[in-house]
Amino acid sequence: MKRIISLILIVTTLFMLCSCTNTESNTQLTMGIFDSIDNLDPLSANGDGERIIAANCFEGLLRFDSKGKIDLGGATAYSVSNDNLVYTFKLNPSAKWYVSKATETVLTDVGLTEFENKITAEDYIFGIKRFIESGYTQLNSIKGVKEYLTAKENEDDAEKLPQIGVAAIDDYTLQITLTQKDPDLLYKLATLPVYPCEQIFFESLDSIYYSNPSTLISNGPYFVSTVEETETTLQRNPDYTGKLQVQNKSLLLYNTGKRNAMESRFTEGKYDVYLTPCTSRIEGNTTSYTSIDSVWGFAFNCKTSVGSVAEIRNILLSTIDYSKIETPAFATGKADRIIPNNYTIGDANYADFSPAKLTYAKNAKAAQANLEVLLSRTGKEAYTIEISVPAPLNKDLQTIIEAWQVLFEDKILFDTRIYDLEDVDKIVSEGKYDLAILPIRPTSKTAFGMLDAISGAPCNYTDKKMKAFKNQLKTTNEENAALCGVMEKHIVDSGVFVPLFFASNDLYLGKGVKGVYLANGGNQIYFHSGTKPEAQ
Repeated sequence: MKRIISLILIVTTLFMLCSCTNTESNTQLTMGIFDSIDNLDPLSANGDGERIIAANCFEGLLRFDSKGKIDLGGATAYSVSNDNLVYTFKLNPSAKWYVSKATETVLTDVGLTEFENKITAEDYIFGIKRFIESGYTQLNSIKGVKEYLTAKENEDDAEKLPQIGVAAIDDYTLQITLTQKDPDLLYKLATLPVYPCEQIFFESLDSIYYSNPSTLISNGPYFVSTVEETETTLQRNPDYTGKLQVQNKSLLLYNTGKRNAMESRFTEGKYDVYLTPCTSRIEGNTTSYTSIDSVWGFAFNCKTSVGSVAEIRNILLSTIDYSKIETPAFATGKADRIIPNNYTIGDANYADFSPAKLTYAKNAKAAQANLEVLLSRTGKEAYTIEISVPAPLNKDLQTIIEAWQVLFEDKILFDTRIYDLEDVDKIVSEGKYDLAILPIRPTSKTAFGMLDAISGAPCNYTDKKMKAFKNQLKTTNEENAALCGVMEKHIVDSGVFVPLFFASNDLYLGKGVKGVYLANGGNQIYFHSGTKPEAQ
């Protein structure tokens, strides 16, 4: 029987254990997880543990590298047509499915004594179709998807179904055609569960497909060795030929079911890495890294009568001494731009093109004069600003408000609302603020995704320039990095949003482990593992 290569996964959150060197190690990395392992199908992985397995045991066309940028995975190269509607991917010709001895027995039992283990464009086509048929809508920009889904509801014969815009030019060339440009297509291919799927294997196993390690074939750097009630073991895939070089021989996942148990066991040295809420930071770890889930900053609600006034926005934001704002404990670092540096593809770093630097001068006299003109024009005696601030930053904000009161006297009044961090979603959804310190959370973690999020809560901002910029965007790649930088600067210059710091929902902590890196891709989290020294 020919041996097989594994497939790729997507969905809510994914991990990948890897290293960036070619040196292999026989050490085992241990990780504490909260959820049990109940499902091995990468398309429907749910919970941290299952997503760790998906990201480590499967590989799609694209993935994230150790710097958080979109990188090649099962594809060795790609090109985009001039109209940004046709994407052509060259595949790894040496890629193959990993088939364990136990899986070979299962295949024999179902009558598959001959099995083609190479991974071809047809495997990616079937994987994409399976993703689309599962109800995900993120790839509806692909040509013919809507017609295909409509026909499938009334047609059982697969040969009579209309074709979608995914074709095999040859065994190792895949072409995707869109009906409309999708700036985040490459990001989606790196984060969604659109892994290749071997159709014969899938249909032969039917209801037992990926129900246990013996019904699993993998194309990633690891394969699932054992799944027990509280422990799951991944072993290094000997048939993996991708560019990702993993060091650890195995990865052992411990399921505790209790977060406080993970913390205590990590402190006792029983785990090398574990996941904990970002607000529960343990001191003294040799390594810690968090995913950038959001960029926090001063955000005006442009839907309110006050927030919609550009003069008020600029009067206030231009007179803040940003050096007075302390980075809170829940932050992962300061931010002087809206688009994080890791929201890039390939070598495109938007900071290298047109960074939106914060250059607010203490221009008190100009601000006072602008306020007088505004009040005279509108016939108002004063403006009242409703401000929402998270409790950890209330002291800083009060210092700023006191400075504003001295500068503008009773011509601008302030009504402050302090909220707890766990209430941030409620504050955003209610929108009862003119100005707030809140996070921008993009649906897709790319430059376009971050800029597009500005048009929704908490800022609710758009104008003719922003619409024109969005229409110019073709795809999130090097060509549009400069334009994204211009959009970023326009948002800041318009007094809509001023970034202060990064924050994350999750924190991964490592002890005695070198080189731990976590890149959050939105629907996936790729965990590039460090290594611990081998025992002497």
